[in-house]
Amino acid sequence: MKKIVLFIMIVMLMVGCGQQSSDQNAGDGDQQASFPERPLEFVACYGPGGGHDTMLRAMAKIITDEKIIDTTINVVNKPGGSAAVGMGYVNSHAGDGHYLMSTTSSFITTPLSSDLELNYKNFTPIARLGIDPEMVLINSKSEFTSLEDFLKSDKAINVGGTGLGTIEHIVTVMLEKMSGKELNYIPYQGDGEVIAALMGNQIDFTITNPNTAYDYLKSGDFKALAISTEERIDMMPDVPTFKELGYDITVSLFRGVAAPAGISEEEKAYYTEMIKGLVQTEAWKDDYLGKNMIVEGYMDGAEYEEFLNEMNGIYETILRELEIIK
Repeated sequence: MKKIVLFIMIVMLMVGCGQQSSDQNAGDGDQQASFPERPLEFVACYGPGGGHDTMLRAMAKIITDEKIIDTTINVVNKPGGSAAVGMGYVNSHAGDGHYLMSTTSSFITTPLSSDLELNYKNFTPIARLGIDPEMVLINSKSEFTSLEDFLKSDKAINVGGTGLGTIEHIVTVMLEKMSGKELNYIPYQGDGEVIAALMGNQIDFTITNPNTAYDYLKSGDFKALAISTEERIDMMPDVPTFKELGYDITVSLFRGVAAPAGISEEEKAYYTEMIKGLVQTEAWKDDYLGKNMIVEGYMDGAEYEEFLNEMNGIYETILRELEIIK
């Protein structure tokens, strides 16, 4: 009798342990499936109306309208320090996948040229979404009609761009090194000042992206002589690439998103699927890429990380040559 009772107790104990294990596994599954547990926060590292803000608001609208996910998305602006404030804010939420930050070239250049004590490696790359190619833009009334005219002339050439150490400055330095022609780079405070300088013939040409000068290109006031894409783009099929002209320059202003460091694989996968759904929509292609003259250039997280490593090497080399960083 005692043996029977003991046997029953052992069986009950085993069943109880099995049930507990099953409940635990179910609980783990519920926990994994619960992300996101609250609204997502899309963080723009610049103010309202800028490129970061425009991209994230377009993303949020399309993701919601197309029902790619059913979670609320809030876009918040954290401007300051050429993206330093936004990077610091997102970094403070390490391990929390509810934050997604816009990233452009400042994601690399700001840490290189400042004492931020953060860089792109302190974040989780999620995707590159597109590129703003850089192009040589002249006043249509210029005495020159091709890039070679500039580079072979005896005249001192003044090139306008926005700020020191920016993508425009870097492309100018690359072109100078590859062509052997001295180019006098003049930094301005913003695109508006550069456009005014070109309109007034205060500079010979500028390095900029298509969106900045689209209206002037459309009106015929400006003309593009070269673009930094691998191949010619559909929206400007008559503009040759730098590579066609003999200069291996394919550096562009990239646009992407990154999450804090230390997020889970489940959270990373959630964003990967969300972005894949986004970039396949006609709304994304028409209402964001087409409307803002941004070239398609999707990369997943792993590809984007390799791209960032490559760009960081290029930027760091040139910024050191310019003595912007020591």
